[in-house]
Amino acid sequence: KELKKMQDEDEDATITQLALAWFNLAIGGDKLQDAFYIFQEMADKHGSTVTLLNSQACCYILQGKYDEAETLLQEAFDKDSNDPETLINLAMVSRYLDKAPEISSRYLSQIKDAHSDHQFVKDLAMKEKDFDLMVEHTRSSYSR
Repeated sequence: KELKKMQDEDEDATITQLALAWFNLAIGGDKLQDAFYIFQEMADKHGSTVTLLNSQACCYILQGKYDEAETLLQEAFDKDSNDPETLINLAMVSRYLDKAPEISSRYLSQIKDAHSDHQFVKDLAMKEKDFDLMVEHTRSSYSR
């Protein structure tokens, strides 16, 4: 609804194009390629940014093109080695590519150290705590 208003107002505006790309990313399927091309057009027009590279990488990830995603994420990492979204995406892509566990662990450690207030880090900590509680519960159930 809001996207439609934006398109009616100015279909070619950068913000409208980005909103359309992110909408297409959320829709998925055939729209992923459309989203990728919009992000690429933005990069060509305004320069490649960490956010645009991550957005393009997400299009690839959702298409199962992990090698291509990793290439874009590495470029984003080279631009800003401390960007939380890049670190999260690199950690996940390295898992999908069956890289050594130390690689994704390194990215996760880096985000935990540098961005302890990031929602991903908070959610991960809660899941780790829940897992530890389940392990302890299971141990106590078997020791009876």
